[in-house]
Amino acid sequence: MMQAEVEEFSLVRQKKAMDLCVAACRKRQSCRTGFIHYVPGEEHSSDLIPLYENFCFAIALYRQKTMESALEGKALLEKLLAFQSLEGNFPIYLHEFPRCYNKMQALKIAPLLLQLQRRFSLVLAPDLKQRLSNALEKMLAYYQEPLSGLWQFRYEMCKYGKSSLEPLLRSSLDVTEWLISMQLGEEKSFPVSYFFHPELQLFISPPLPQIQQTFEPQPQLIEWLLAEPTGAFSSRLLRDHPMQMELSSLWPLAHLVEEVEEETVIQEQDRFMIWKKNSDQETDGLRIFWGKDPLNSFILPRTPGTHISLIGKNQWEILFELPEDADQTDNDLYEALFFCSASPEIRLSINERRGTTFSLGDQIEITSSSCRICLYFELLSGTGRFRGHFSKANRPSQVKTNHYEAYDWRIGLRTLSRSPKATVRVVCSYIPLVTQESTIGRD
Repeated sequence: MMQAEVEEFSLVRQKKAMDLCVAACRKRQSCRTGFIHYVPGEEHSSDLIPLYENFCFAIALYRQKTMESALEGKALLEKLLAFQSLEGNFPIYLHEFPRCYNKMQALKIAPLLLQLQRRFSLVLAPDLKQRLSNALEKMLAYYQEPLSGLWQFRYEMCKYGKSSLEPLLRSSLDVTEWLISMQLGEEKSFPVSYFFHPELQLFISPPLPQIQQTFEPQPQLIEWLLAEPTGAFSSRLLRDHPMQMELSSLWPLAHLVEEVEEETVIQEQDRFMIWKKNSDQETDGLRIFWGKDPLNSFILPRTPGTHISLIGKNQWEILFELPEDADQTDNDLYEALFFCSASPEIRLSINERRGTTFSLGDQIEITSSSCRICLYFELLSGTGRFRGHFSKANRPSQVKTNHYEAYDWRIGLRTLSRSPKATVRVVCSYIPLVTQESTIGRD
């Protein structure tokens, strides 16, 4: 591919992400103040003006690459720079000025201004260039003492364009902040443990928990960038989301190197499955994703003493070694517990009949339009009496919990009585459903 074609392709990718970014900002922009009014978790609030999201909006306007948007971005940027404190930091919300409650706020904003300097130097007015240089100098001078791992890494990348630190990433937000820092350096490849499913447009980092928002996985900034080469965004990524306002903080990723070791994965066109041999770690032991609208998921949450092995095509054996000293108040005595999206298309049944309770030996089915997940519970060792239940509840990683709503089905096996040592065996099978549409044209 010729250099001109590469640059043109890059601009097309960039414009798609920026269209979503600007649209999300416009939706939350006040016609009276010109600022974005937004509070995380309070979508209908219109009182507070966050500094970071407004800086992202200013950068997005420049990245639209039109005269009108650049002038609007310049006007917004000049207003925002006026709220830098004497020490060099910025407040979280405009009305808090000059108080700055978040010590890392300047380091969150600094990469935006650095990228603006580097990539738009030819269109920036001389007076604005000087203001940006002065602001960045004060922002970096604000930090006199060493910071924690991820933020010390950010500081060094902002100041020197390189760092020898390898910060520990504990969440998808950490991955995003790490990528923002990495893009300030000269490295063109970004090694990170991840999988990306291009059809489901889902980003998964096996060491990190998967955050759920209502019936679907919470979107991540990196998903919009990785999904653009597919030609179209999925419904989950096309829907308005506040996170889209921060898309201007990331630039098209030329090389994102996969570094995943010792993970067991099945990745097919319409489904993605990942599991660990034991579930003692912080992430879910088994994760299955399928469907596009909505993107459904089925998980075995972290459960100590659990062992998982693949025993057939899309079929797992899960052994729950029940502890002797089980806390009778812990999780309401659920010894084996699974969660599944409670989207409208999901149907649960017991031995092909509707019900809410089941016993060992019953066939549990979770049915959607494209697949069926079957669960079979049995007592492998020890003695005891158990009862299974279906109920609505939110998985541990659910973030949308307002108004006491539940977005998941909880499928759990509860102990009535048992011997001190016992092992429950669960066979989990994923069965794709062949629809009439998929058989057209076959002999």
